[in-house]
Amino acid sequence: MEKMFQALQFPEETKVRLAIPQLIGSAEFWWTTMEPAYPASRITWRDFTRLFYAEYFPNSVSQMKQDEFLTLTQSEQMSILQYASKFNELGRFCPQFMDNERSKASRFERGLRYRIRSRISSHLFTCYRDVLDRVLKVEADLMRPDIERNDLMKVRPAGGQSSRPRGIKGSMIKKRQNRDCPSCGKHHSGPCLRKIGACFTCGQIGHIARDCPRRAPRPPAPEGQRPRNNPRVFALTRQDASASDQVVTGTLPVNLIDASILFDSGSTHSFVSVSFSKQLHCTSEKIEPLHVATPLKETIIVDTKYKNCIIQLGGKELEANLLQLDMHDFDIILGMDWMSQYHAHIDCYHRKWYSGCQGNQSSSF
Repeated sequence: MEKMFQALQFPEETKVRLAIPQLIGSAEFWWTTMEPAYPASRITWRDFTRLFYAEYFPNSVSQMKQDEFLTLTQSEQMSILQYASKFNELGRFCPQFMDNERSKASRFERGLRYRIRSRISSHLFTCYRDVLDRVLKVEADLMRPDIERNDLMKVRPAGGQSSRPRGIKGSMIKKRQNRDCPSCGKHHSGPCLRKIGACFTCGQIGHIARDCPRRAPRPPAPEGQRPRNNPRVFALTRQDASASDQVVTGTLPVNLIDASILFDSGSTHSFVSVSFSKQLHCTSEKIEPLHVATPLKETIIVDTKYKNCIIQLGGKELEANLLQLDMHDFDIILGMDWMSQYHAHIDCYHRKWYSGCQGNQSSSF
């Protein structure tokens, strides 16, 4: 009924007179006992609904719904529209937040997933609709890389799992299931090689990849030339990062866009996620493919670099060259190449950055 009133934009003074004839059974009897004290010509719609809910929604139920609203957060499986629908459904029981647009916007923003909330934290919203419009765009940007990967797969050797060459149409590629393997945390078809203890190169049991007889021998480096060290990344997920005391996370502006950053002294290079690279608004360049070693002993091929990205830290603008890497938990990883460039080291405990080339100045982040 309230939805109909809202859609047809009935004035407040007519809502009660239109609602009373719709009451039947016990509700109709209830109103006959209430009308002498609250004449239909004088009672407001707000007071009418308050009396009605007090009769048919006990305080215990109302309190339960209020608690559910105050603890509502967007889960990983919940879209923005699903979260907004639940928010408005439960918000009826907390008018103190819903009647004021600024309070409603703030409460809605507080329950968003961190990955979405962190991208709008620099904005001050004064109405709920502005927040909703903004986070719907953020959600669409975050989902776009997944859609593009289904249309154009990149080469990604992952142990014994199969890989596809670049350029195959998305319609010819079977969509992978949106579930992670509980054993290795990766997407793959068939049994998990890590779980059964099989070789990542040939899939056979009894040896590991480095001892695999099918592994191609590495060609010797030309005389007089130093062997090339392949890049590696120490942590790709928040779970990897939380297991080490040598990394620290923070949020800093990169090309004026807030980014979730992992400072990782165990990473040889600096990286940017596929999704965040689209927000850098700078030109990328193709490079000779690099084989990046991951914490799961797998290899990811990267061939795209974003040069001279500006990181704002402690009132300074610092440049970084970022390799595009398929990762999801962080927007950017700053590795030893960046730290060496600025003679920097990270104090993980105090969350400070020290730069030797800036006169041993420190900055908090």
